[in-house]
Amino acid sequence: MAHQCSSCHCLCTSRISLFDSLTFEEQKELIAKAQHLDYQKGDIVFHENDPADRIMIIRYGKIKINHYSLDGKEYVLDILDESDFYGEQNIFGGNSLEANAVSMGDSGVCLIYLKEIQELILRKPEIGIKLLNVIGQKLSLANELVRLLSVNNAKSRIAGFLLFRSSRINSDTIQLTREDIAAYINVRRETISRKMGELCKEGAIALEGNRKVKILKKDILREIFENDD
Repeated sequence: MAHQCSSCHCLCTSRISLFDSLTFEEQKELIAKAQHLDYQKGDIVFHENDPADRIMIIRYGKIKINHYSLDGKEYVLDILDESDFYGEQNIFGGNSLEANAVSMGDSGVCLIYLKEIQELILRKPEIGIKLLNVIGQKLSLANELVRLLSVNNAKSRIAGFLLFRSSRINSDTIQLTREDIAAYINVRRETISRKMGELCKEGAIALEGNRKVKILKKDILREIFENDD
């Protein structure tokens, strides 16, 4: 279960560029009104259709954003890392959340009510402009994911996902289980393992256990992705 943490080692707002135009005192004022919560693996931060009344900043750990179909199949929409945030799309309108947020291990978040940010935008319009830029960037990522999911060949889709995720987190080391990748790109877990084994033999990636993939040669992955057949 989530519980109120005693304090953050640093201000949550200082972790993201969205609030870098605020003074230290303004950030302290904003954080004083926020919730600072810790979670364990499997804990629910929020449910789909909960009120869209806050923005979530990841202090540490990973948070999975997912959705379940009517027949119970999981679809992963995003996996958020430290300093990522979610919910900004609702600042300009939105009554309910469109997905669930689930802790993937020990994690901590700050929840800031949207009304506090809306009041900030009235005082500092540059924050609103940054929010629009962030929303635009996330729409571009969503379009990339749609393109990725349109690829029929499983190996090409996996190669494309590794490139997508590497760009998303700005790192060549991807720490996700095979199950999470399978839910992310709608490919069977067994197929993920088999095709990643092939990519490993081809020198494109290195595998460390079930949770870590290190990209060695992006050009090989890019060629596989772009030559889908």
